[in-house]
Amino acid sequence: MRRLFILCLMVSSISVFSQHANERLAQYLKEADTVLLTHHEDLDIDIWKPGTKPITQRRTLLKNNRPNEEIIKKQIVLSPELRQEFIDIIKGQKKDKYWDGAYCFEPHHTIFIYKAHQWEAIDLCFGCDHYNFTPNIPVNKEEFLFTYQDWRDLEAFFIKLKLYEKKESKKDPSVK
Repeated sequence: MRRLFILCLMVSSISVFSQHANERLAQYLKEADTVLLTHHEDLDIDIWKPGTKPITQRRTLLKNNRPNEEIIKKQIVLSPELRQEFIDIIKGQKKDKYWDGAYCFEPHHTIFIYKAHQWEAIDLCFGCDHYNFTPNIPVNKEEFLFTYQDWRDLEAFFIKLKLYEKKESKKDPSVK
């Protein structure tokens, strides 16, 4: 009887430990009416008036509960195939080594999600590998974009869709 109990415990543990990361977010994306990826302008703009210091104005991602078209440079609505590829990237993330990066947080890319007549957003900064999100999105901060490789995989997806052009790093002039 004891062996049977231990065997059942081991089998049930396998399903718990073999689950993918970000299951709730993946399900949220599957059930969404629309998933829109964008490349956008800076959210902060400086307004200069002669003889004064600049005034920084913060523009919002959502305007009148819709993506703010005034700041979007490029956008793509994910087809079912691209949405599944995107979900696979999100689910494939591993809880490995935490990556904190620097912290410039000047986001230029956003995942907009339309579900139940409401737009939500995850704003991404590939410069420092940080993000923020609207409160209704089920993001688990201990799973979503947790490692350096998670960021590079998502960045590669944006590059593939021509929503991001990775700037080449400057070469050391002493290296020939």
